[in-house]
Amino acid sequence: MVAQKDLTDDEIDRVFHALAAATRRDILRRTIESEHSVSALAQDYDMSFAAVQKHVAVLEEAGLIIKR
Repeated sequence: MVAQKDLTDDEIDRVFHALAAATRRDILRRTIESEHSVSALAQDYDMSFAAVQKHVAVLEEAGLIIKR
C-alpha cells in the first residue's frame, strides 16, 4: 500500500529547492543515517557554522528534517 500527503505547490517548491544543493542532500543523507548536531555537521564542510545552519534551516522549512 502506498500513501501520500497532498502537498501544495509551495510545499513542493520548498522540497525541490532544498534538494537542489549538493550540501543539503548530503546533510539529509547523513541525518537519515543518524542524528547529528549542527556543530558536528559543520565540522565536515568547508564553510562556516552559520552557512551549515542555514542549509539545515532550509531542510527544516521543507519538512525534510526536524531539529530537536
